[in-house]
Amino acid sequence: MAKHNCAICGAEVNIFQQQQLADKNYVCRKVCVKRAMKDFDFIGGALYNLQEHIKQVEEGTKIYEKLFIPNKKKLKWFGAKTIAVSEELGLIAKLEYRYKIFIFGKTTRACVYRIADLYGYEYEHEFETSMSNAASGSKTSTQKKVHFTHFYFWDTPGMSDFRIKIAMPNTHTTIEKYFNKLFGIQKTATNFKMLKNQFAAVKSMGSAIKSVVSGGDDMEAKAGEAAQAMERAQYGDRTEWIAKADAALRGV
Repeated sequence: MAKHNCAICGAEVNIFQQQQLADKNYVCRKVCVKRAMKDFDFIGGALYNLQEHIKQVEEGTKIYEKLFIPNKKKLKWFGAKTIAVSEELGLIAKLEYRYKIFIFGKTTRACVYRIADLYGYEYEHEFETSMSNAASGSKTSTQKKVHFTHFYFWDTPGMSDFRIKIAMPNTHTTIEKYFNKLFGIQKTATNFKMLKNQFAAVKSMGSAIKSVVSGGDDMEAKAGEAAQAMERAQYGDRTEWIAKADAALRGV
């Protein structure tokens, strides 16, 4: 039976104790795999991705304990409390709960992200098949539709995207509206201020592009303004959230 050494801790592992990564490295299931979150893509990830993610979990758990827990009453929760958002800190925590025995010995682990780095939150679904025994003794299969929200983050070492299970599509709509509102990209007729900000961004983008086309000494600066205006129109203005996260993480 083929044996390998764990690429992280060096332990010798056999085929039942090892996890192979995309770059053909092996890590041990007993210790190093457990240092990562269950959502991490071991099959598609390379060793450096896993190492960055392990660091992300270790640091994120410390940040969650130091900054989120003292402010639990002010947090916004999603996905059966697997996502905690702190508007005050400008941070998002992805949580995983582990138990030693059944529901006892609970520990909480976290990856912490900047709200400003969140650039996508999309609805997804898939079907899960389950088998059951019929009265005749034969087995029947049933399919259940399972719903998710998939989160994506910019420039984030380790696990830069993940999914959370949600109860129904309407739950995703609530999540989408919440983050759109945070970023000022809510598209509702009742929110005049946000519509006004979007219009101003698009107008600025058009003016900057026109200046670039016509040339001039400030072409490079106007091109930069055009790109920023386009980004604000699509993703909202992240300035406030960058400042909040920087302030919160400065002492950690």
